[in-house]
Amino acid sequence: MTRVLLSCLAVVFYGAAVLSAHHTVPGRSHPTVTITQSVMADGKPLAPGKYEIWITDERPTTGAGAPSEGQRVVEFAQNGKVVTREIAEVSSVGARPVGTSGSTGRASALVQTLSGGEFVRVAITDGGDRYLIHLPTGALKQPAPQPQSPSRIEITRTPEVVQP
Repeated sequence: MTRVLLSCLAVVFYGAAVLSAHHTVPGRSHPTVTITQSVMADGKPLAPGKYEIWITDERPTTGAGAPSEGQRVVEFAQNGKVVTREIAEVSSVGARPVGTSGSTGRASALVQTLSGGEFVRVAITDGGDRYLIHLPTGALKQPAPQPQSPSRIEITRTPEVVQP
C-alpha cells in the first residue's frame, strides 16, 4: 500500500514539475496584443489576430551553451493553446535602450510597425522589466531592378522555295 501511495505522490510531484516548467514567471500577467498583419515568428508565419503573451522563465542558450541573461522565451497563445514561441530581449528599468521608454507601473503591451515596415515590435512592460519582441513582416525591401543588356536575337533564313 505504501508503494502505491509513494508512486502516486511521485507521479503528482513529477507532473507538477513538468507543468510549472511550462507556465509563465510567477507574478507576471499575460498581456494581450493584436497583430494586424502577417509576421514571422520562430521562422514560421503567424497570422494576424489577438494573442496572449506568456513570458516564461526559460532563457535561450548562447553559442557557448550558457543561458542568456538578457533574453527570455515568450509564447504566443490563442484560446489557451501555445501557437508559437519567440525570443524577447529583456531590459530592466535602469538599463533600457534608447527609444524604449515606457511606464514601470502595471503590465502594458504595445504593438508597433517599425520604420520601413520590415518589422513589427511587441513591447511589453511588466514587473519593472521591458520585453521587446521583433517579428519580421516579410516586407523586406526588394533590390531595385537592374537594367539588362539587350538579348541577342538571331534570325534564321528559311530556304526559298522555288516553284517550277
